[in-house]
Amino acid sequence: MPRIRAGNIEQHKELTRGQILEAAQELFSEQGYQETALGDIAASVGIGRTTLYEYFKDKEDLLASLVDETLPQVFREMAEQVDASASFLDQLAGLAVSLTEWVVTDPTLGLLLHREVPRLSDETQERILSAHADLSKEYARIYRGGVMGGEMRALPWDLAGRFVQDLVMSASKVLLDSEDPQKRMREVCDAMVDFLKNGIGA
Repeated sequence: MPRIRAGNIEQHKELTRGQILEAAQELFSEQGYQETALGDIAASVGIGRTTLYEYFKDKEDLLASLVDETLPQVFREMAEQVDASASFLDQLAGLAVSLTEWVVTDPTLGLLLHREVPRLSDETQERILSAHADLSKEYARIYRGGVMGGEMRALPWDLAGRFVQDLVMSASKVLLDSEDPQKRMREVCDAMVDFLKNGIGA
């Protein structure tokens, strides 16, 4: 009979699930996603590996659950920080810079998702994409306003989204490959913004 860590079974399960997610985030950050085994996470929490499978079916499910619990709030805060009084091009550029900075500086999910998502299953990638819903809505609002106001080119929506996403990911990769990402942050972000405005601006 497993040791109960809370007042009742439901609280125990909720607490244990939270501890598993917390341990996973810490170990992914310290060791890397590929190098971290489920056994490492279970040992960190003080449970057996078989017990961990009662909460998550595999490591990808654990990563996707960590994303589900963390990313929506991160992206919601990014969207709330957009200066709605600025031009739509400046709003889009500001959001692109915020996302680039997050990918490069977040010790776990920013770096982890940038490097690992292409290796994950289609199902897991879909779950991670769903966690971007608030950010996608903000991009859509800005792009729609920019097109209607004559500031941006009327491109197919999926192409415009891919254009911005690939530009952010390319800038992030350059920074992550740099010896001193912080030192190059301004240079790379300025170049990205210039390219973005010239590429999507009317």
